[in-house]
Amino acid sequence: MSLNTVSVADEMSQDPEVADLSAEGPRQSRWSVILGSCLVLVALLAPALARTTCEPGQALTLLHFNDIHGQLEPYEDPRDGTERGGIARLAATVAEVRAEDPSRPVVLLFAGDLLQGTLTSSLFLGVPDVVLLGRMGVDAAVMGNHELDYGQEVFRRLTEEAAFPFLSANVASDPEPLPVLSSVVIERPDAPKVAVLGLTTPELTTATHPRNIEGIGVEEPTAVARRLVPALRDEADLVVVLSHLGISADRRLAESVHGIDLIVGGHNHNLYAQPVFVENVPIVQAGERGGWLGRMDLRCREGRLTGTDYALIPIDAVSPEDAEIADEVRRITLDAELELNTEVGFSTQELSAWRELIRREEAPFGNFVTDLAREITLTDVALLNGGGFRASIPAGPVTLKSIYEAFPFRNELVLGDLTGAQLLAALERSAALDPSDNPGGFLQVSGVRYTIADGRLASATVGDLPIDPARRYRIVTSDFLAAGGDGYAMLEEMTDPVMTGRLISDMVIEGFRTESPVSVATDGRILRR
Repeated sequence: MSLNTVSVADEMSQDPEVADLSAEGPRQSRWSVILGSCLVLVALLAPALARTTCEPGQALTLLHFNDIHGQLEPYEDPRDGTERGGIARLAATVAEVRAEDPSRPVVLLFAGDLLQGTLTSSLFLGVPDVVLLGRMGVDAAVMGNHELDYGQEVFRRLTEEAAFPFLSANVASDPEPLPVLSSVVIERPDAPKVAVLGLTTPELTTATHPRNIEGIGVEEPTAVARRLVPALRDEADLVVVLSHLGISADRRLAESVHGIDLIVGGHNHNLYAQPVFVENVPIVQAGERGGWLGRMDLRCREGRLTGTDYALIPIDAVSPEDAEIADEVRRITLDAELELNTEVGFSTQELSAWRELIRREEAPFGNFVTDLAREITLTDVALLNGGGFRASIPAGPVTLKSIYEAFPFRNELVLGDLTGAQLLAALERSAALDPSDNPGGFLQVSGVRYTIADGRLASATVGDLPIDPARRYRIVTSDFLAAGGDGYAMLEEMTDPVMTGRLISDMVIEGFRTESPVSVATDGRILRR
């Protein structure tokens, strides 16, 4: 399927940087103007590439969402204060689309990261989430990089609970295979066949605790797609890659693999008002946490499946709501909150975990937590990855719930010694990460200052002195990073490592109890030129 587009507006044509409405800066005002309506429609006119011949008049609607991260309740969008999401609203919107024409088949795809990021996800290990997605009628989900965060056995149990298959063609497990499929062909009576191939980011092996990925291997996704797409191409009217790779890898996939009709993406949490086209392959992604639902309508014309419209549907306070699911979510959240509304302190400001901040630059929240870690351990340097901060802490009274939502991973502080050369290598890795991908491995720091210029480490000091490659420095970090998480293999080389037994969440709770009211500022410890 080779789709062309009629732009929403001239300035939004096919520029992915403009189409990405999750970005910062001037595009935010354009977002509020263009996406303020209920639907953004984009005409998709070009014929498909499918080798099979569909029947005249056959139609299909494809719906998609991604990166739900345990978000069962509505949430406030930090960009504009709008209430978004809520799985009851998402389910009701899907049901409305299905009810428009019961004879038209609807395929619902989820592009990965079911787990991690809310209190209910952490407490109930994703079981309510997977059950409710099944009740929505999800046809297939791709395995995201957070699906193993609670361990392989938890993921195996979730696949047993799921009413839909989890897909990943490039993830392998030894000795016991994971219960995932490479692909699935979705068939409806008198409807086009849809082949869905699942691909997972190689970050699966670095973005979770190393204990969770023992025996897990991830093959390079483009090579896998080249191997598997031709057979799917011969079997189906539409070949969809359900991707949890991120936009950069999705682009490479579209450029390198012939025969893909559509890439339904996730992982970056990007919000595209219209598909991003690469080699005539449309790539779609619908934000995060159920705040949006993507819709593509297709129809068979002259024996080929042809896209007709694309819509990005906001899920917000005016969306319909499934009453039964809403009641169930209320019961789930009440169970979780009974013990967690205890106040432990006060913050004079919001401590933002917005990924466009904490995964790109110095953040007050990062300063607060890394300073706490360094102060209580009497170390030279504290290093924590931005991806470990999962939710903001609002200004005002701070509860146990807000802290556990911010730090759901139960990571433990680890002490050890690094040479200056190893410390520089860690900072060089952080500096080299592409900020447009909002990398979870970006380092928030204490005791060290570093400057990034043109994607490279320009300078780094501990105290007022440049880092001495031969000197040894006492470091505190998380057990995740100390085990080489996020690709920091040099941190595995720490000498005399000590597991402190202190969870980061517990440290932050104690910090609020002893230091409230908390007020934090930036001080230039991370600079980007």
